[in-house]
Amino acid sequence: MSVRSTGRRFGIAVSAALAVVGSALVLPATTASATTPTVTTPWPPGNPTDGQTVTVSGSGFPLQSSDPTGLQIYECSDPGGLVGSLPTDNGSCDGTTVSGNQINTGTTGSFSTPYTISQVTVNGTGSNINCDSTDYCVLWVGVDFNNAFTTGGEYAFSAPFEIGAPPALAPEAPIAIALPIAGALVIGGSFLIVRRRRNASSAAA
Repeated sequence: MSVRSTGRRFGIAVSAALAVVGSALVLPATTASATTPTVTTPWPPGNPTDGQTVTVSGSGFPLQSSDPTGLQIYECSDPGGLVGSLPTDNGSCDGTTVSGNQINTGTTGSFSTPYTISQVTVNGTGSNINCDSTDYCVLWVGVDFNNAFTTGGEYAFSAPFEIGAPPALAPEAPIAIALPIAGALVIGGSFLIVRRRRNASSAAA
């Protein structure tokens, strides 16, 4: 084997090695996280209420460098709260419930953001879905709501939930009302007893 042939093969091997190293150096900065996206919410236990702002967090999503427009969150119908009932397209979600802020992931593909829960119904608010105290929903979190709703591995659903009505103002405690009335009756009764005794004493005299 000639020296020229040996040198040429060595050069090819070195070039290939450098290409692999270069790819390894670039890969982490441009691709999504290697883990499956997951979403974490304050429920369960319990359910959110209409108008409540909750903290939604997640991990395993694309890095901001490959998703500069950020993630989005929507409320979607999930009849019965079952895995088999999870929406397969965005027609089962209410477009008006989209998160209003840009949600960017960190260097590990994770995020944490506030999100306001909205009770929506077909008959009540004119929504295309029902998300209320008797109809289960989930949050869809992902990159492309319109074109890659359940494709590309860049989305995840939250745990199912029902939306309860906000707690009503507690009525004034009955005892708080009864005490002033009882006090007035006692004072008034005492005054009448004293007056009658004075009248009786005057008549006897």
